[in-house]
Amino acid sequence: MKNKYSNIGLLFFVLIGVVPFAAAFIYSVLYSFGVVGVVNDGFTTRFWESAITSGEFFKSFGYSAAIAAVSVTISVGLALWLALKFTKELNRKLLSFVIYLPLAIPGVVAAFFTFQLFSKAGFFSRLSYKLGWLVEARQFPDLVNDQYAIGIILTFITGVMPFFVLLFLNVYKNERVADLSRLAYSLGASPRQITWRVSLPVMLRKTWTLVVLYFIFLLGAYEVPLILGQESPQMLSVLVIREIKQYDLTKISEGYVVAVIYTIIVSLAAILLFSKKSKTTEAIVDN
Repeated sequence: MKNKYSNIGLLFFVLIGVVPFAAAFIYSVLYSFGVVGVVNDGFTTRFWESAITSGEFFKSFGYSAAIAAVSVTISVGLALWLALKFTKELNRKLLSFVIYLPLAIPGVVAAFFTFQLFSKAGFFSRLSYKLGWLVEARQFPDLVNDQYAIGIILTFITGVMPFFVLLFLNVYKNERVADLSRLAYSLGASPRQITWRVSLPVMLRKTWTLVVLYFIFLLGAYEVPLILGQESPQMLSVLVIREIKQYDLTKISEGYVVAVIYTIIVSLAAILLFSKKSKTTEAIVDN
């Protein structure tokens, strides 16, 4: 009976998760090679050549990867500091509610909130003008739709950091990091050595997979960079949607090229990630 329910669950997963993804990917591949499409007339590689030689994809990919890496690095660093420094305080109801509240806010809402706070016509710009810090509101620095993606990074950190705080607190408790720290201290380790050689290695070793997955997730984020990003370069998802939905029908296939390349890169990264995790788990079990 248990095997029967497991097979039914696997079937639903394949039908709901795998089949739609595979169908969409196959359609994108066919469209990128001109096999299907309104104005396409047969198999061709010119769309791939155009998308690759233009360099826009690689610029967008590098831009997206940099934003995702900075956001995840800062989020993980702050979350580790909070989880280790304020372990007891974060278990209190009021403070935990405040910390975890951003998890309930959709990305598009957080993006609009950031825009209203940090744009040249936003709250902090008007406040600075009222306090006499600015002669004109437009002198406020570019924090949204800027080349350094400050608004995007701030919004990502606001949404990602609470998740990692919750994750690290659970790991801290389940792996008994406090007991390990006391043991290390009794053996003569300094507080700095305990942090860098006991607490951080234990917590990061248990969570590195989720850290990488969140990087991949932010790499393909859409709503936040759509609202807070600049016109060029754009993050990958925004670039793909822009290419697919533009009025020039001859350019749509190039958008599908970008989507296919991105899907292949992310899929390979996920396969390598989980295969490495599986090998690590098997090695631990064997030992």
